[in-house]
Amino acid sequence: MKNNLLKRISFLLTSIAIIVSFAFIPPKPDEGMYPLSDIRKLNLNEKGLKISVDELYNPDGASLVDALVRLGGCTGSFVSPEGLIITNHHCVFGSVQRASTIENNYLENGFVAQTKEQEIPAEGLTARITVSYEDVSSEVLQAAENVDDISKRAKAISDKISEIVKREESKDSTIKAEVSEMFVGEQYVLFRYKMINDIRLVYVPPRSIGEFGGESDNWIWPRHTGDFSFVRAYVAPDGSPAKYSKDNVPFKPKRFLTVNPNGINEEDFVFILGYPGRTYKNMPARFVEYHYKYQLPYIQNLFSWLINLYTKRGENDPEFALKISSTIKGLANTEKNYRGKIQGIRNLDLINRKLEEEKNLLKFINSNQELKSKYGKLPDEINQLYDDVFESGRRLFVLNFLRNYVSYYRLADLFVDYKTEQLKDESERKSNYKESNKDKLIAEIENIYKNRKADLEPQIFMKIYGDASEFDELKNIEPFSSFRSVVNEEEYVNKLFANTFIADKERFIERLFDKDFTVENSNDDLIKIANQLYQLKNEEQKRQQIRDGKSNILLAQFNEVKRIWLNKNFIPDANSTLRLTFGYVRGYSPRDAVYYSPISSLKGMIEKSFEGGDYRIYEKIKEVYAKKDFGKFIHPKLNDVPVAFIYNTDTSGGNSGSPIMDAYGRLVGVNFDRCFEATINDYAWNETYSRSIGVDIRFVLWVVQKIGKADFLLKEMNINL
Repeated sequence: MKNNLLKRISFLLTSIAIIVSFAFIPPKPDEGMYPLSDIRKLNLNEKGLKISVDELYNPDGASLVDALVRLGGCTGSFVSPEGLIITNHHCVFGSVQRASTIENNYLENGFVAQTKEQEIPAEGLTARITVSYEDVSSEVLQAAENVDDISKRAKAISDKISEIVKREESKDSTIKAEVSEMFVGEQYVLFRYKMINDIRLVYVPPRSIGEFGGESDNWIWPRHTGDFSFVRAYVAPDGSPAKYSKDNVPFKPKRFLTVNPNGINEEDFVFILGYPGRTYKNMPARFVEYHYKYQLPYIQNLFSWLINLYTKRGENDPEFALKISSTIKGLANTEKNYRGKIQGIRNLDLINRKLEEEKNLLKFINSNQELKSKYGKLPDEINQLYDDVFESGRRLFVLNFLRNYVSYYRLADLFVDYKTEQLKDESERKSNYKESNKDKLIAEIENIYKNRKADLEPQIFMKIYGDASEFDELKNIEPFSSFRSVVNEEEYVNKLFANTFIADKERFIERLFDKDFTVENSNDDLIKIANQLYQLKNEEQKRQQIRDGKSNILLAQFNEVKRIWLNKNFIPDANSTLRLTFGYVRGYSPRDAVYYSPISSLKGMIEKSFEGGDYRIYEKIKEVYAKKDFGKFIHPKLNDVPVAFIYNTDTSGGNSGSPIMDAYGRLVGVNFDRCFEATINDYAWNETYSRSIGVDIRFVLWVVQKIGKADFLLKEMNINL
């Protein structure tokens, strides 16, 4: 249908009217999360940008990128000279939850600091600002040139990266250095970041605004979620990074964003700067196949089960429900995202499409003798690599999830690990097991006991352990093979937990440091299981080291020959470094006979509120809406306050909180999600279905003024009232 339309347009080009109207149709965006080094190659001014590229990024002076911060695992941006940062509600959710009590529940009721003195620490949040970057590929790869043992290649690279980081941080104690792999085995870039360790909550909307729609609307359009919050960055009086102190002062950014209270319209050019997490667009078909068959469904199933367990446990226990809320939110976000990825890979037939592409690549290689001699064995070698990956299957996932979600198993694993390390000389032991760090280790152990979920963890252990015993790659390995013959699994697990000495904290610590009490002379069944799985973990980690060494070479060759074949360079996959993506405010059709327009409104929020549940609405919103008190934040075409909008940029996890900017570099929204169809973006992007979701700046300002009564924030952002 689209091709026919283009033919008709081409045929009618003789018509001046068509020429004029066609000239104003925005071009399609390009796929990609572009690193800073590529920004000048994009011809952004031809695609809608109205400011110079130097205004966007200028390594020799202040520019828009200087207003960006990486905030925990999210992004944020400065919106005032006083260190005020706007980000997502879900990015500060954990900090707000930790600051909340049943009596002062900021998570449910919201938080507003009318003065700087009233701002409270956002526990767990730190910020980093990109200061500079430098290609260090030759230095990193040189370290692996003379490594004969393939299993040590990845370690040689890792050790060199650690050396570079240590060297750079020793030069300047105020920065954090990080070497990021842009292309596996090919390109490594050193990033220098200024750290900010004192972040404070300023304004957080009530949960029924910041999380309106809950999991029902997560990854869904249309959306009516006010997913925004404000925090402030503080530093020591001399400008250096410092932990929370009353003596600290607001950070003065080199640049902050101008807020455009008029927002956007359909088909407007927009661009996003941020720190997207991890994508896999440049990976081979077998990699995607492994994710589709093993990683995604396993994690999705387990997380769905955990969500139900934790939710049910909190139904009649408000204190537990508050404490576990951040965990549930994180699990639910990943669970639904993975469901979308599974559906997307299937619907796009992505694995077969990649396999077909790789067949054509092999034909190209075989058509040229020089290429054949260099790359001819590459496809078979990649297949052999992933045959080994498939043989390991979910083994490491199982072992990691047992440690992450079962405190007693984590302690048992720690016990085995500690006792193993004690057999080495003090200088060769892991740092946390050295005598000088004994107090830190005891504090870690006490924290594990403090946070354990004693009544739930036997069930969690049985779920993970029981599932694993049915996996082809584990069912014939001890201790899983023995578990398959257990008649009453629940009784077995309950006895396992009731009879272990790990149940007694003091006894555990005593035996941990008792040199005469060893793993071998322990009759504790949980310790025995942990010891067997510890050996399995070591075996799998050694296999992984060999695979990492091989993939470091093979994937570099894979991308190298693909560039020759396609005669073009690739955009490196996202890796939590600063990137740019651009596009247009545009609706889409997710399926037959359905079209979604790109802007949602307050009216839609009110309509959803009658369903209750996840659509529970903050009552003040209904009151103000009934009065039609929209202030200056009304959308002229909608005659309503716009709540959220969608746009065809290429975003991923980590872009949460990223500023959405208009053609003049002004803030018009805050990115917070993707449509369900776009969860596949991490593997493949397409203009027809890839849509990201942002909260409209007009809704942000309307809520701050009309609901939060926080005019002081609008004044700080230079919004005329």
